[in-house]
Amino acid sequence: MSSTKLWNQNFLLLWIGQAQSLCGNILYTVALTYLVLDLTGTPKYTAITMAAGLIPYVFSPLVGVMIDRINIKPYLVVGDLIRGLLMIFICYLLYMDQLTVFIIVVSAFISGLIGVIYRPSFGALLPKLVPKEDIARANALNSLSGQIATFAGFVFGGLLVAYVGTLFAILINGISFLIMSVLLSLIRFPEVAKNRIQASVIQDLKEGFRYLFSTSSLWRIPFIFFAMGVSYAALEMLMPVKLKSVNYGAEGFGILFSALLIGSICVSSFISKSGKNLDTSWYTPIGLIVMGVSMGGLAFSTNFITSCIFAFIYGMGSSLVSISSITFIQTNVADPFRGRIFGLFGVIEQACMPIALLIIGKSTDFLSTDFILYAVAFGIGCIAFLCWSRRGGQAHV
Repeated sequence: MSSTKLWNQNFLLLWIGQAQSLCGNILYTVALTYLVLDLTGTPKYTAITMAAGLIPYVFSPLVGVMIDRINIKPYLVVGDLIRGLLMIFICYLLYMDQLTVFIIVVSAFISGLIGVIYRPSFGALLPKLVPKEDIARANALNSLSGQIATFAGFVFGGLLVAYVGTLFAILINGISFLIMSVLLSLIRFPEVAKNRIQASVIQDLKEGFRYLFSTSSLWRIPFIFFAMGVSYAALEMLMPVKLKSVNYGAEGFGILFSALLIGSICVSSFISKSGKNLDTSWYTPIGLIVMGVSMGGLAFSTNFITSCIFAFIYGMGSSLVSISSITFIQTNVADPFRGRIFGLFGVIEQACMPIALLIIGKSTDFLSTDFILYAVAFGIGCIAFLCWSRRGGQAHV
């Protein structure tokens, strides 16, 4: 069902919907932080709320099976409708001064349970909406909208909450879900092969695992995702310590991550324009090499300006790896297995950050900041070498 051009009606509706929904999600994240802090006086419950939203991702592999078996469109439309109404209900309780932390945590779990379906669904759907040679460009456009939303959301989200209030920010998120529901209802989804519906759920899940490990070019993708999660966690945890040593505090950390985001935006913009027929077998290891070198540069740097430059370069590399890896999955995984593969990767992707934070947090007890950054850079370099030396290979069952 893929179109003959990139900017067709179906992709345009999906892209606009995702872009505005991402903006709403970022505003909600900022508002939620302040809201929970105001209600409880401690950031502990913010972490609990975030965790409640992530727990449902353990069901991601089963969701992947469902995506490969049925027409997922009605579930996506109704899911965003429910999430939108849930946000509006929270606004109502907040307005009536009846909102509690318990309600916020439960709503986060419900929203996460519904939301687990979207990432693998969109990952499996996109190759069916655009020409194969433009899949990388489409992924770059999606990344670009997400990066801009993140940049603008965290820059202006705090100002919006400060001057307008958390209620308005949460209401915007609710409205964005409702808009997304309408836009999804207008997209033409491809039909699912009838023989997929007759298959056993357990058998489908087993076949998904078998397919994942059928070739090294596919099963090394989780290692790439994990490397990205570890490197990003290292920057989040260790750069404030390193910047403090050169007399820069929170404002310096904000500038550093702004430089990282700008680097990501630059690469996404470039690929969205010139990424037709992107050769993922080359660009994934190149992106990993760029990430590894920049991590080493951040460890070596003793100057704030050079640290920002290396952060910018890291952003370029991470964006290239992310777009290239997702494009590889979409162009190399057979259509009947795509939902399951994205579902399996969904668990890995969500588990990366807490595991990485735990590992790095423990490491700081007996290793220096620079040593950990160098170690992460070396690990990324090893994965880059693995990807470079073992390029190619199609998955099979």
